Order: sequence, then structure tokens, then C-alpha cells
Amino acid sequence: MNAGLEAPGRRPLVWAAVVILPLLASACATAGGGAAPAAETAPAATAAKPASADTLLLPGPDIRAAADTARLTGHELGTMWTFENPPVDYWKARYGFEPSQSWLQHVRLASLRFGQICSASFVSPDGLVMTNHHCSRDCVSAVSPPDSDYVANGFYAPTRADEKLCPDLYLDQLVAITDVTDSVRGADASAGASDEAIAEARDSAEARLERRCEDGPQVHCQVVNLYHGGQFQLYRYHRYAPVKLVFAPELQAGYFGGDDDNFTYPRFALDVAFFRAYAPDSTEPVQPKDYFRWDSSGPDEGEVVFLTGNPGSTSRLATVSELLYEGRYRHPFGLQYFHEIADFYREIEQKNPAAAKQIRERLFEIENTIKAYTGELKGLRDPDLMGEKLAWERAFRDSVASNPALERKYGDVWDRIARIEREKLDIAAARSLDNPGFLGSPYVGLAGELIDYVRYHGQPADSLPEGMSADDLQKMGQHLRSGMPPDPGTSARILRIRLDLARTWLPQDDTLRRLALRPGETPAAAAHRLVESSRLGDPTFREALMNGGRTAVDTSSDPVIALVRMMDARYRRLDPRWKRLGAAETVQEGRLAEALFAVFGTNVPPDATFTLRISDGVVKRYDYNGTVAPAFTNFYGLYARAAAFGDSFPFELAHHLETARDSLDLGTRFDFVSTNDITGGNSGSPVVDRQGRAVGVAFDGNIEQLPNEYLFRDATARTVAVDAAGITEALEHAYHAQRLVDELLGRSSGSGRHGGD
Repeated sequence: MNAGLEAPGRRPLVWAAVVILPLLASACATAGGGAAPAAETAPAATAAKPASADTLLLPGPDIRAAADTARLTGHELGTMWTFENPPVDYWKARYGFEPSQSWLQHVRLASLRFGQICSASFVSPDGLVMTNHHCSRDCVSAVSPPDSDYVANGFYAPTRADEKLCPDLYLDQLVAITDVTDSVRGADASAGASDEAIAEARDSAEARLERRCEDGPQVHCQVVNLYHGGQFQLYRYHRYAPVKLVFAPELQAGYFGGDDDNFTYPRFALDVAFFRAYAPDSTEPVQPKDYFRWDSSGPDEGEVVFLTGNPGSTSRLATVSELLYEGRYRHPFGLQYFHEIADFYREIEQKNPAAAKQIRERLFEIENTIKAYTGELKGLRDPDLMGEKLAWERAFRDSVASNPALERKYGDVWDRIARIEREKLDIAAARSLDNPGFLGSPYVGLAGELIDYVRYHGQPADSLPEGMSADDLQKMGQHLRSGMPPDPGTSARILRIRLDLARTWLPQDDTLRRLALRPGETPAAAAHRLVESSRLGDPTFREALMNGGRTAVDTSSDPVIALVRMMDARYRRLDPRWKRLGAAETVQEGRLAEALFAVFGTNVPPDATFTLRISDGVVKRYDYNGTVAPAFTNFYGLYARAAAFGDSFPFELAHHLETARDSLDLGTRFDFVSTNDITGGNSGSPVVDRQGRAVGVAFDGNIEQLPNEYLFRDATARTVAVDAAGITEALEHAYHAQRLVDELLGRSSGSGRHGGD
């Protein structure tokens, strides 16, 4: 069964936490689980139940009033420009800077995509790569020996021989861009085809183009959907692997302040790490022609800087009705979900400290998601922001309406999307909560497997549903017959999360609530009762049901099986409807994008797609908290912040920085902020100056930046970066990484190859 949480269209990466619950289950089993129901807690987010989708997805009077007085800037869609359409005239007019094609090519080729999550860049002619510490932690953890923790203690390779191979890590360099819009659109299904057929035809065309492009293991190709279907580009990447770890500071240096300081500023995080790309089947590093020379002095306040990286996703082309859906349902539902999962993780840490290392990185990811969603939801509930969005949409619609040809072709697209969002709101919660694969509770999972197994066992392979093979069915049977008992405490604790969500998001008379919750019963007590009275933990019981086939499962009185049987039946009714809505939404967003293209062309940037962009900005202070945030922090501030909190977690000093206090120039700039456009996926993006030199590495945005997911504003929204000056100072005087410093400064062997124009 599909284990995904409802998430069509926006921010897909953050929902990946759904798949981590098997890890929780194993860690909890080690901790002993516990049979007693946990204490009841209030929902983490105030949820607006979707009782009347027709009224909930209309802008309120406060939004309409704000729209009437909004002043548009022309940059509401942001400054994440693609390299095939750089805004050279705009840069010239705003900054007096007109980059050459060779400058743009150099900057593009020196920039990298770091695996599937982050950005990076070449910073030496010997394949040295810079990214963020928080992007490196999976590799750092993987290469740690059993008796050491490089994440906690840091790592530095004083020689090439000491560099550590990162398993499965690769780097992608964008080497060619081809417009394939006509090829993708030309493959559309015949006139009158369903939305699903149109979407499937385009997917097939994209897959064919990618297959034809890829002609070796070092070539990776991707058809990039820009402007939600307004344009399609074929991106050809050179893939670098293997990749080795060179340097990562201690966790407490890279993540100083922890989640408390996440998405804030002023900051004092040394969030940087260095790797090296090697030639395949070789002990020699690659020697890139294009890399960013290192400017150890960093940028100045007021200086124009550019951010090159791979922003994950934005929703600036979304309509007002789509954003109202996000604010009414998806974001508050997601916040409650992630708060519940985070609480579960913390319970495991308390019960079993030995599991802390195993789940540490996942808890960081969830805490990061909670903070991001909280900031975004604040924007979605901000009448001024939503008013600006409504004003922009009105202006866009007026432009379409003023052209009769465009009005005939696209005038109804906003109303069509609004109808889709209203229908989504009606079924979204039930579709997620009825899915037996959602959350992964062991007992619920076993019941779902039993239902699937008896439904499909003995059927021909070609009649199995998409995503299921005969081998999958065989493995399912082996798992059901396995004698390994699931932990009832873990099962009840995870089931409780589903029931907490159901109590918040489903009507009181909903079938799932009526079957699972007795009158006056808490979700914790109900989950405990259901699991304790179920026989699903007994493999003999499961095998008897398997042998009895569908009749045995369909008539079983086991309480968990009965509950999942109902959930499965309703999910199978809702999921096809949901997929039809997703396909219809995709098609209508494509029409919206075509209208946008017809009105604006490439004078506005497309939404982020985790593909390479270049964003312009200036290093600049801003007003906050009744005062002014400085453009730069320094090492003095680091030690002051640690002292203000008694050098206690999460503000204690990293070992190397604590012992180097007397060796460092404390006035050296540490972190800085700029007005560049940033979002998730930009982590590790190099910050470069007009000369194409690296002056820092971006690692975060401030809290004011989070609503920029929907509408770009730069009055107080900022990118947060580690200053090249602070990196150099720390490497040389705290970590004594002289070989690395020499390489960055061009004093290493082979530095004669050029690093720019």
C-alpha cells in the first residue's frame, strides 16, 4: 500500500519523514516500548476543520481590504533566475553590473548539486568542494568508525590518504541546457483526452527525452518543468563520483544554537564542510576548469552578491485558492503530525539513550520542518501577505481579461483550480488517515498486509496493481509468517498518532472515529485497548487467516483487522478520486503557467524545482525585534552568546572553538545576511561576488524569510551565510587545517589552472 502523506504539488521533500517510522519501531523495541498508554497531550496546532470547503477557501474581508491597498513591487515571484534566462538588463539597471556570457558559464559550471538534498561548489582546481555541515552529516556518520563519532567530534583529513569515501554520494554539474517545450507538448494526448491521459503522455515524453540524453554512467539528464508547464528544459549533468570527506567541524560548531537558533539571526554557526571529487576508478581528484577562487576577506555591507544553488520548491505561482487550502488544511495538519512524531522521538531518547545517535539526524530534520511550517503558516495567515498575493492575482487576471484571445483560452483557469481545491479539502484528511500504509504502525501494517495478501494471492502477475510484483507478494507472505513479534507498545504509540489526527481532522460521526474511539475515550487509551485486544502479534493466528483467504479476513472480529478493513475500503474509494484531482490540478496549473508566459514571458522567474538558479542580492542589515540586526556577526558574539546561556546546550562552545579562544582574532566576521532569495535545497549554495569569487556559503534563512515560500519580500527577509573570513580564521587557528587553508588560498600544488575570468 502507498505509504505517502497527502502532498501533491508543494514541498514534497519535507513529507519524507513518513517513511522513518520503521526506524522508530526498531529503536523503540530496543527501548522496551511500554504497554501503558502515554499521557494525553493537546494537539500541536490549532486545526480548522474543513466543515464547509465552499466558505473556507474564499478570501476573507481582511485579505480583500489588504489587497485594495497593496503596493506591488514587480518582484513578487522572487529572484531565483534560471541560467538559460538570466536577467542581465535588470542586473545592469539595479546594480550597474552586466555579466558576460563567460562569467555566467563559469559560475554555472563551478556550482554543483550535492546528492539529492543540497547545493555545493568547486573551490579549488583539485576538486575541492564546499557545502554545509548539515548537508554532510549522513556521510560523516557513515564514515565514522565504531569507536568514534565524527558528527559529534568533527573530522579533518590532513593528507589525501586520510580522506574518507562517502558511500553513494555524488555531485551533479549542469553542463548543457536544451529547450524541449515543443517535444513535450507535442506528445500530449488527443483532443478531449482526460487530465490523467494528458499528464501520462507528458510524463512518457519526458522519460523518452531523458533516456536518449543519457549515454554513460557519468551523464544524468532531467526534463525540468518550469512555470508549471509553461516551459520544459532538458538539463544534462556531469555526475561526479566517488566523493570523499575532507573536513567537517563538530556538530556543536556547525549547529551552534540548535533548533532554538534555526531560522533566526544573528547567528554563530560554522555550518561548512569540505569534500573532494575523484575521477572514476582513480586515486586522483578531478581537476575542474571552473571553480570559485577564495576571497578570505568575505563581502562588505552593501555589496552585491550572487547565490548559485538548487532551491527545492516554492509556491509563488500558486493561486489564492491553493494557498487558502494550504493554510486551512495542509500546513496545520502537517504541523500536528510532525509535532506528534517529534514527541515520539524524544520519548525514545529518554527511554533508550543508546538510540539517540541512531535517530539524531531524523529528529533534526523534523524539528527543522516544524519550524519551517510554523513560519510558512504564519505567512498564510497574514492578511497583508495574502492581500498582496490577491492583488497580484487580480492584476494578472486583469491582464488576461484585457486580451480577448487570452481570456477565451485561460479566463476560467482560476475558477477551475478553486473547484479542485474545494474538493481536495473535502477528502484530504480521510484519504490520508484511512491509508493503512500511513504512519507504519506495526499492527496496522500487519492488518494491511493481510488484506492485500488474501486479495491478490494466486492472481496472475499481470493483474497485480501498479507497484506490486509477484516477488513483493511472496515477501509479504514471508513477513506475515515470520515469528518475530511486533512490539505492542510501539504499535499502540504510533496508532495513537493516527487517532489524535482523526479526532482533530475528521467529523465526530466519521466511521474511523466511531470504530476506533469509544465515547469519552482518549486516543491513547483507544490505541492501547485496540492493540492489547488484537491477536495480530501471533504468527499462528496470522497464518490461519492467510490459509482461510478473503472470507477469513473479511469476517475476522479482531479489532485491529476490523478497523483496517474499513480504512482500506474507504481509502480505495478515495485514492482514485484524489489522483484524478491531482492530475486535473497539474493540467490547470499548466494552463495557468501558459497564461503567465503569455503575459510576462521570462521576465519573471519560475518556481523552484531543485535545479540550478542564480539569485541576486546585497549584504544588508534589517529591522527586527524593535532594533536592528547587524549585517555581520563575529567571534566575539559567539563567545558572548555561549556565556549568556552558561555554556549549556544548545549554546555550549564546540571543543575546538573553546580551546582556540586566545588564538582567534575575535573581531573576524563569522556569519552574515543578504537579500538573496533562498529556500530549502539552497543549503550549501556558494555566495559569490562580481568577480566570481566565493565570499561565503549560505546555510539558512531568517524567520522573516519563511513566508517567502508564497510571495517574495526582502524588507526584512534574509539569507544567512557563513563568511569566508570566519571559515578561514576557524580552519587556520581552531582546527589547524593548514593544508586545507593553503588549498583554498591557491597555495596548493596544481593551483595554476584558472578559477575564473
